[in-house]
Amino acid sequence: MATSLTNTGITFPDATTQTTAATAEFSSGTVMLFAQTSAPTGWTKNTSTGNQHALRVVTGSASTGGSVDFTTAFASQTPSGTVSVSGSAGATTLSTPQIPAHSHSINRGRYGTDNLPLPGPGGTPYPAFSTNNTGGGGSHSHPFSVSSSTFSGNAINLAVKYVDVIRASKN
Repeated sequence: MATSLTNTGITFPDATTQTTAATAEFSSGTVMLFAQTSAPTGWTKNTSTGNQHALRVVTGSASTGGSVDFTTAFASQTPSGTVSVSGSAGATTLSTPQIPAHSHSINRGRYGTDNLPLPGPGGTPYPAFSTNNTGGGGSHSHPFSVSSSTFSGNAINLAVKYVDVIRASKN
C-alpha cells in the first residue's frame, strides 16, 4: 500500500492514518502534483492544462512555454538530410614562379607574303633566338563547387525515463 492523501488524513503503507491537520493545512485552490491516475478525495484533477508538458524549476516568475509535446520531443530519431556547399578559391593570377618553366623562340626579320627571312649584314638571314628560360612550375588553386551531399547517422535514443504525475487542486 502506498501513502495516500484523503479528505480525512494521510494514510501510510503501515495502514496508520495521520488525521491531525492533514487536510486543514491545504487551503482551497492549492495545486499539488500526485504520482497517481486519480485525484485524492477532496481534490479535483486538472485536465484542462499541462498534458504532455515537462516541469521546469525557475527562480524567477513562473510561466509556460514551448510548442512540442513531451513524447514527441523525446522520441528516438535518426539524423539525415541534405547539405548544399559551394565556394570558390577566387580569381588567381599566376606569378612567375607558378608558371611552368618555358622559353619562347623568336624568328626575326621576316617580310613579304611568303614570310621570307630578312637578310642581315652580308646578306645572310638573321638567326632565330630564344628568350631566357623562365617560370618555376609552382602550385596554384582552382575554384570548387559541390551541389549537394546527403548525410545520415545512427539512431539517437531520446527515450528519457520519466514519472507521470497529475495536477490536482484542493476543493
